[in-house]
Amino acid sequence: MLEEFILYNLDSTQRSVFIEEFASITDKTLNPKSDLDILSGGQKVLVMCLCALLSPASAIHFVNLWHSLDPTNRNLVKNLISRLGTGRQITYSEDKHDN
Repeated sequence: MLEEFILYNLDSTQRSVFIEEFASITDKTLNPKSDLDILSGGQKVLVMCLCALLSPASAIHFVNLWHSLDPTNRNLVKNLISRLGTGRQITYSEDKHDN
């Protein structure tokens, strides 16, 4: 988890917000030493989304954001984006290529 905090340039305040938000959504408590391999694909998407939204980025482009999310988590992510994404340019795209 520490690598994600560094990658997204999250300071200690934003890291605390991340930990609280993620726990309230998933009932799982993460910390900087947590191994993300314990998370499901949808939970990993939530980690990425929360990190991006808490980062200092003024523009965020999500690729395949909805792919690993069930309808409940899609609604949670939409709520996060509306709460934490204000004042930013947020765009989406879907990768149509099969690997």
